[in-house]
Amino acid sequence: MVHLLTLGSVLGSAWAFPLHAGHWTVAAILAVAGVLHLEMARGIERLRAREAGQGPYHDLKTVWNVAALLLLPPLLATVVIVATHTYGYLRIHRDDNNPHRWVYSCATVVLASQIGALILTAGVDTFPGFPSPDLTDWLIVTAATFVRWLVNYLLVIIVAGLMRPEMTFKDAFVQLSEQGSEAAATCLAIGAAMSIAFGYYPVLLGVYVIIAVLQQTSFYHRWKRERPFDPATAVYTRTAFIEIARSILDRANFRGGDQVGCLLLDLDRFKKINDTHGHHVGDQALVQLAKAIKHEIREDKDLAARWGGEEFVVLVPEVTHAQLCEVAERIRHRVSITQVVYTVTDEDTGNAATRNVEMTVSIGAAMGPNPDNATGREGLLEIINEADKLMYSAKNSGRNRVCSTLPPHPTDTSDPIQPSVQSAVAEEASRYLQ
Repeated sequence: MVHLLTLGSVLGSAWAFPLHAGHWTVAAILAVAGVLHLEMARGIERLRAREAGQGPYHDLKTVWNVAALLLLPPLLATVVIVATHTYGYLRIHRDDNNPHRWVYSCATVVLASQIGALILTAGVDTFPGFPSPDLTDWLIVTAATFVRWLVNYLLVIIVAGLMRPEMTFKDAFVQLSEQGSEAAATCLAIGAAMSIAFGYYPVLLGVYVIIAVLQQTSFYHRWKRERPFDPATAVYTRTAFIEIARSILDRANFRGGDQVGCLLLDLDRFKKINDTHGHHVGDQALVQLAKAIKHEIREDKDLAARWGGEEFVVLVPEVTHAQLCEVAERIRHRVSITQVVYTVTDEDTGNAATRNVEMTVSIGAAMGPNPDNATGREGLLEIINEADKLMYSAKNSGRNRVCSTLPPHPTDTSDPIQPSVQSAVAEEASRYLQ
């Protein structure tokens, strides 16, 4: 339906505006500028596209497409849009196995631009061409570019909702909050259009510089927001945990030495699960462990991360030692009643059977930071080292227990901590904190 509406709108508007040689020149300039922009930024754009996955993705072609909307008859504006989208697909997204996704994206942009051109036709006497300084003209330009953006956004969100039934209003709102780059691109488009309309071509170099900065910062902030999470378990990675935990400990020290707890967890007999049931079941066990941890901690305060392999770490600020042990015991209990259920098929008979894999976890619970050594770096090393020793003590004492410096919990029959236990985890933390 969108494709038919787009084609009809292009054919319907083609006869309304005569094409002059100057229009073809401007169209060629914009198309070449868009192609050069995509080619020069091809490396970073591939990274940004890969990070975006199936989510919203903005490569700032809007700069050239909106400039085309302002300066060109709708038919030639469509030519510029198709040219930049085609080149972007061939040079950046050619590995995408869903080319129809990019055809639809191009169609929505063309249709939205046609509606924007209709608004400009009704209110701007100089259209197609750069608007006059009159305030009314610029209000109409603002309305046209806003409507263009809104139509395109709604068309994308509607189709995304149809393809992903699990998509919520919150998801759509999050995508709406990520449209800042589109607003910046629209402002740059006005600058690019002005430089072309009045022959200020050196200004285009400034536009290119700003585009490059926006692309780099957009990729960086997306990385900061999404890459810190372990893709398998959806908790923080070790590197992200260290960075955030140091800030938490610094704040605790600033407030006068608030107590912060640390839990170090290790999934018991994980190698045996992998060897007996397969690595795919081991992966499911890690996912279930992460879910159990997140279920028992405070979402808005506590910090959970995958430390490496089958080890997880949780930072629990503003707790007493007894409260920390309660959190650890709740996690231990939830894991102990959690099972990984999977199906195997007998190769001879073809019959399917369901198998259940039970899990247990050993946990070390430590408090910190020491008021005499409470900086983010040193305090984190100290608390992780202590939790690591306690976790190894729980392992060596029979597994499936919480070990802390408090009197033993009824389920914790572990021996006193052995000072000679080596802290491999603390060594890793030290390496990352260098």
